[in-house]
Amino acid sequence: MAIIRELLVLVEKLEGKPKKAAIAADIMYVVGQFPSFLRIHWKFSKTVIKKLIEFMHDKYPGVQNMAVETIIKISKKCADCFSKLLDGDAIPFLETLIISFKHDT
Repeated sequence: MAIIRELLVLVEKLEGKPKKAAIAADIMYVVGQFPSFLRIHWKFSKTVIKKLIEFMHDKYPGVQNMAVETIIKISKKCADCFSKLLDGDAIPFLETLIISFKHDT
């Protein structure tokens, strides 16, 4: 968790698309490989998923595709986490995402 957190900070601090894209790819690879970790640490996972959604808007070659593939992989392995009330949330995380998409458009 500490490594992913540091990578998330690093991707914000770095300048230059190639460097940011490389760090983004690292983040997406790691979180895509460990869905059981994401299920256990759901609060942290929500932060990661929100970052993946940001990566979906990135125009650097390959970043969008990898972000979409990673979100699909996570949502398949953690589907119930998206629809349940977890960590004291008032509404399921999926509903939170839908609301945020409505506000972005």
